[in-house]
Amino acid sequence: MDLFSLFRSSPEKQIERARKKVREPHGDPATRMNAAHRLVEMGTPEALLALLDRFTINVSPSDQDEQEKEEVLSWIVQMGEKAVPPLVQFLKRERQVYWVARTLRETVKEEEFAEKINGVLRDHWENPPASSDPTAQLIRLLGVRSPQLVDTVALFLRDEADDVRLAALDYLFDQTEDPARELSLECYLDSEDRPRVRNHILERFAEEGWSVKGFRPKVEDTLPEGYTLTRDGKVRTVGSGQ
Repeated sequence: MDLFSLFRSSPEKQIERARKKVREPHGDPATRMNAAHRLVEMGTPEALLALLDRFTINVSPSDQDEQEKEEVLSWIVQMGEKAVPPLVQFLKRERQVYWVARTLRETVKEEEFAEKINGVLRDHWENPPASSDPTAQLIRLLGVRSPQLVDTVALFLRDEADDVRLAALDYLFDQTEDPARELSLECYLDSEDRPRVRNHILERFAEEGWSVKGFRPKVEDTLPEGYTLTRDGKVRTVGSGQ
């Protein structure tokens, strides 16, 4: 061991010092971004996870915050596949997912993005986060479709949080009528004590012109005030004239 190595910080300590600077919302922007760039240069999974903490804070003014996050995003995208595992790990455990999900989307092809996000959502289903916010955000940020994602998102129609159910419903309503129609009607029947969810489903059925065929008796018996069914089983809002 030479003399200089006695005073050289370990990689773990270097990463932790840089992480603290990256997470400092009131510090000098140059100091914050120099620390971020140092983490990029280190390039290890641990350093990249520390770098992603920049996305968990907001600085003032907002345009400065946006500029810094865009720059960090571009650095990570340039790293390519080596950045993917830390991005996925972050999405599984953290609440602030918008920027990291966007970074992943710009780093990989659409098929791989769908595969990775599907894995993240499966993890959220099996190991629910303390807050429902990241799950609802991820579903609303998807922007891609695959049979696996449709199956995974359908699981969240049974989630305890209304916001997650609503996000899952909107994702499915943007897909084809089959299987979204039956999945949504099953969610309607399973949401007896959730008026927000039931009203949302009925509103979307009225907009889409979908029928409640196969579910009419149970739906008709539970229709809230303001809705009715037409002869052919389509939802109509009372007074809409449709």
